Amino acid sequence: MLRSELCIGCAACANACPFDAIGIVDNNKRVIHFSPEKCSNCSFECNDVCPTRAIERRPDKITLEFEYAFCLECGRRLMRTKKEAEYYAQQLLKMGEKVEFAFICDECKMKKISSVSDKYSGYLI
Repeated sequence: MLRSELCIGCAACANACPFDAIGIVDNNKRVIHFSPEKCSNCSFECNDVCPTRAIERRPDKITLEFEYAFCLECGRRLMRTKKEAEYYAQQLLKMGEKVEFAFICDECKMKKISSVSDKYSGYLI
């Protein structure tokens, strides 16, 4: 069973599936195809890796589309979907971290971190 409302489009399930029963197409959107007819005697690896527990046992035959998130700093397309970024933002919030990091590319994160560290370099002994 697949609870599509819980799926964030992270593609962890597709990477874990040993039978290619879950396909990913990356264009202007991330498209995930669930093809349970390709499932065989597996250990439900897709269930184990799903961060939101959207998949329970064998997934339904369905195609889901997800829009990508874009960096708040430079505007580049992120390699995560909007729903995925929102999920990670919630996780960061729970940990007391900066939620905007879920919506910033790695390059811009490094620039932010280095600009903060440059301000404190004078304090090093």
